[in-house]
Amino acid sequence: MQAGKMKKSGRRTAGPARRFALLAAVTILLLAVWVPTGAQTRTNFASSVTSESMTPMWVARERGLFKKHGLEMQYVVIPRSPLAVAALVAGEIDAAIIGAGHLISAGGTGADLIGVANFFQKLDYRLNARPEIKKPEDLRGKRIAISGPGSTSHLVSMLGLQGLGIDATQAKITLLTIPGTEMNRRLALESGSVDATTLRGAIGDLYGNKGYNVLYNFKSIGVTLPQSILATTRRTAAAKPQVIDGYVKAMIEAIAVLLDPANKESVMRIIATNLRLSNPADAEEAYHAVVNSVERVPYSNLESMKRLHRLLVQVNPKVADVRVEGVLDNSFVSKLEASGYIQSVYKKN
Repeated sequence: MQAGKMKKSGRRTAGPARRFALLAAVTILLLAVWVPTGAQTRTNFASSVTSESMTPMWVARERGLFKKHGLEMQYVVIPRSPLAVAALVAGEIDAAIIGAGHLISAGGTGADLIGVANFFQKLDYRLNARPEIKKPEDLRGKRIAISGPGSTSHLVSMLGLQGLGIDATQAKITLLTIPGTEMNRRLALESGSVDATTLRGAIGDLYGNKGYNVLYNFKSIGVTLPQSILATTRRTAAAKPQVIDGYVKAMIEAIAVLLDPANKESVMRIIATNLRLSNPADAEEAYHAVVNSVERVPYSNLESMKRLHRLLVQVNPKVADVRVEGVLDNSFVSKLEASGYIQSVYKKN
């Protein structure tokens, strides 16, 4: 399998920690310490994910659910999940939503990251190709955009090619890294910089309707793979358990809100704003994609994570020795369920 990366001429690329530090200095002052302010606790949160899988976070922020649970949350979008991992390890942020593959990869480097909640497990992706690529065979010698090695877009692309019966190496397909969010890959697809990419749910369908052919539709095959992991470090979870508990509670309450049909219009508005959708029908499609795939009780599934691990080893043999059990911590969700809290949240909505 060939791998490529878009290059900037004449410049060296800084390491993840330095790039994050520069981003933070330019966009926002991230506090590295835990500072209580009255009834609120200042906390920093980040993600590189920009698809509809971020809906629980968007709803929680819009509804003031983080503040409800004592969190004065500062949110920043980071170009790539490895930068979020670096920020977590450095203590610059308390929590982040990252791809499950990056959680396992971090375990391979000795980082003490843990996943405390998993909001999406049903694979609802499309492998979209440019209009001139009408059938799988047309992918020979072409470029498929991924956001980085081991990213969800990378792993889903591999699964899609397997599902189509295509060996990427034999077909001379290049998996080209387009750093940044899904938006960057969408722009690369539109400009012709790449020939195909995987897009989540409603956005994949939207692009299919625009003429970007859907070569593989994961929704119809019922495959599960962990996505959208709420991650922190063991150090942070031990030092600030109420902060992580607040994040988990806010997200679960947001899920209850978005699942309540009475909130459909407001949730659609939130999705449309964050995904920049001008067509109400597209926003409604994205809304249904979220409602049909979000986890009501966001446990991380061990067997599903092991399946992901086996796939990731093909990309990065260095993670072969990672104990998947060691990067998961379901204790926060488990305590909330055992206390009756989760059940009470859904009764209210």
